Amino acid sequence: MSVAAPVLLALDTATDRVHAALAVGAAVQALDLPGGAQASAQLLPALQGLLRDAGLTWSDLDAIAFGSGPGAFTGLRTACSVTQGLALGADCPVIVLDTLMAVAEDARQQAPQDCAPGDTVWVLQDARMEELYVGAFTWDGADWQVAQAAQLWPLTEPIARWAQVSQDTAKDLHLCGNALQAYPDRFATLWPLGVTVMGETAAPRGGALLALAQRAWARGDTVDVALALPRYVRDKVAQTTAERRAIAQAPRHIDRLMTEADIPAVLEMEQAACVHPVHAWTEDNYRSSLRSGYWMRVRCEVDGGRIVAVCVAMDGVDEIHLLNIAVARAQQGQGIARALLGLLYERCLARQASLLWLEVRPSNERACALYTREGFVEVGRRKGYYPAPDGREDALVMRRNIDLGGTARAMD
Repeated sequence: MSVAAPVLLALDTATDRVHAALAVGAAVQALDLPGGAQASAQLLPALQGLLRDAGLTWSDLDAIAFGSGPGAFTGLRTACSVTQGLALGADCPVIVLDTLMAVAEDARQQAPQDCAPGDTVWVLQDARMEELYVGAFTWDGADWQVAQAAQLWPLTEPIARWAQVSQDTAKDLHLCGNALQAYPDRFATLWPLGVTVMGETAAPRGGALLALAQRAWARGDTVDVALALPRYVRDKVAQTTAERRAIAQAPRHIDRLMTEADIPAVLEMEQAACVHPVHAWTEDNYRSSLRSGYWMRVRCEVDGGRIVAVCVAMDGVDEIHLLNIAVARAQQGQGIARALLGLLYERCLARQASLLWLEVRPSNERACALYTREGFVEVGRRKGYYPAPDGREDALVMRRNIDLGGTARAMD
């Protein structure tokens, strides 16, 4: 890999435009093309054209960077799958970029006079359905620091949050993003306060993507292609069939997103449920999964809110990987694990993921029996995968095919 002048390719298809750029040292070539249904068809030829014009081939790339979102679901899948395929073929690492941060960088590049060190820029991107993708980033003079990780806000939230602030506070409020143009009437009450609008046409353009990618490269912030995953913020549009069924069957419990505040209770529950404490996930496992944006659910008692189960899964492009599932000892045998699997089957349908993977200890006979009943088949074994009281234990690798044309459900 190059040190002084890396060759970096960057792309983003999270919006209604296709943005891409190639950097060979300080020389940059950028593209801005129509997105939507045409994105996947024109992206590869466009990227090939960038390389051809620079007299390069895929093998000359040091890394490929992509906007991981948040954004349009199909667009995120396109950018991720193209990046994975190209990085595998070029045998190079991947740089995962925050699409909202790229919008902030583009706004700064358009109006550097409006972004001094210490300023925080709020990015408001149209998420449709009366919602916004929102993130905030503080410019330290050389790079961006995340002040507010990506969230999904109702369209009414910015006015509810900022319309009553003082003018002194408002003058420090920097906004950018396509929502400002998509819903001008919704934000009109903010402008008399003196709010700063940065880069009125800010978008995750190629130059901004490459600026972020070059800083990430200098930090050594690259990942293996297997970890190049989309950043989904909108978890669901409506309650799934499995969730409705689970609530009907177990009205004493509710399922909700796991948060950092749940970690102590989850650790206590799981350690008590496992045959040996070394079998349980660690605090670092949970914190890392939360930072990575994995799908994480806890099942709680309606009375008192005590956590009785946890489930963690990682989204891939065309597959989902069940990472951990644990049920409190007193609640085992009541169908809770099976109900959580049902939620995962529905998630596979929503994500168009045709495969659900997991690993399990051979010594966990109860779990192995459940997965077999649920249609998982053993497809491999990882030697010495798990820690065990007397050393290491293998992992059985199991897989269930998901029929994307039907209704995935827990098997009767």
